[in-house]
Amino acid sequence: MAGTRMRAALGGLAATALVALAAPASAQVVVNPTANPTALSDFGNQLLNDGIFLRGHYVGEFAANPSGGNSQSARYAGQVDIGADFDMNKIAGLGNSAIHLTFSDRHGQNLAQTNIGNSVSVQEVYGGGQTYRLTELTWDQALLNDRLEYVIGRTDAPDDFASSSFYCNFQTNSTCGNSSLFGQDNNLNYYPVGVWGGRVTVKPTPNLYGQIGAYEQDPTQGSESTHGFDFGVDRATGYIVPVELGYQTTFASDAYPRHYKVGAFYDSGDFNDPFFDVNHNSAALTGLAHEQHSGRTSVYGLFDQMIWKAGPESQRGLFVFGGVTAGTQSAQTADFFLQGGLLDKGPWASRPDDTIGFVVTDLHFGGLTQDFLRDSRVAAGGSATTQNPNEVMMEVNYGAQITPWLRVVPNLQYIINPDNVPEPSQRSNIPDTFVVGLKFAIGLPELFGLPTKNYNH
Repeated sequence: MAGTRMRAALGGLAATALVALAAPASAQVVVNPTANPTALSDFGNQLLNDGIFLRGHYVGEFAANPSGGNSQSARYAGQVDIGADFDMNKIAGLGNSAIHLTFSDRHGQNLAQTNIGNSVSVQEVYGGGQTYRLTELTWDQALLNDRLEYVIGRTDAPDDFASSSFYCNFQTNSTCGNSSLFGQDNNLNYYPVGVWGGRVTVKPTPNLYGQIGAYEQDPTQGSESTHGFDFGVDRATGYIVPVELGYQTTFASDAYPRHYKVGAFYDSGDFNDPFFDVNHNSAALTGLAHEQHSGRTSVYGLFDQMIWKAGPESQRGLFVFGGVTAGTQSAQTADFFLQGGLLDKGPWASRPDDTIGFVVTDLHFGGLTQDFLRDSRVAAGGSATTQNPNEVMMEVNYGAQITPWLRVVPNLQYIINPDNVPEPSQRSNIPDTFVVGLKFAIGLPELFGLPTKNYNH
């Protein structure tokens, strides 16, 4: 109960701290921007002019399963993040560089874990330890007229590799974030968990880029007892090396903007064989420890592209996106992951910031994983049947920009063949599951009347 009260208090303090950050030490903090909007906005503009770019959000996600899963219920998960980008050229004359700083807090429960029974969440803000933490502290340097950039510090690989701005228009964790295969076949640390790492990006032309990174692998950083301030490396279990090549355009250079990218993740750490024990027998039947392997690789190809627009000069229109991710070894938990979807940005001229979205994904589990689940079911007294290897997850939603600071995304989700990887001894298949969701996002600077601007070199 004390931890719940602390996290609730942190959520409230985060909003207050954002306002306090925008006020001089001797000034009275104005919580209600309507009471003195001119002074607050003027000081916010001064921060922008001085090279301080404020960020802050609260994201809440409600999910209920009226049918399917192991039981019916409703759960709520939320996340608050506050941070700033400091333009170190303006602040200290240190060239084309910046410091990025982010704190976060996550709270709530995971419907997929508590009631559905599958491993992929229907609330993407759940995970990484339901607690407060330092999420990001990085140095960002651009050189050679922005053709070379490096970022180093406390960060996470999935924010920079195999990602897209389209994905988090959705609530399902099968899409928002990264490929679900990475959660099965890599020991990645995901946002909001920061570890030591960094990347180098080369841009030979405005449209072409290549990048490579190296990130610490530390599974202890995601627990609720850690808060991102332990900078030691003694608990690291390996490293992740991602590489990516991409082609991208914008409305400034392309009537129909697009992104194409291919890449790979190499995971150096140890991992369990999905089926065999240390004696190369069925681990589910013998109860012995799983055989260990070391080093695994996943490859991916992703794209998004505008395919229809409302008018020759319009940025409203229909986008298509999709991709494939695959493991390269038979001893990995999942073989491949497919995703595809549509996003209509500005479906009506009167609602240019609204969206209509649809996405479908297929996470295909490997044969050894299926054999393990079958034998686990037999060992628990169930029948020798095999779960369907294709876990298909779908979402359709409407994103409504209610005010400049509030976005609401009601959504419907459906899961075909929910996996029982978290509970392999379950005696029968989990019923297909229908989920009703509601995601909302609050921009904290906008809520308090503070001007905002995205940081760019």
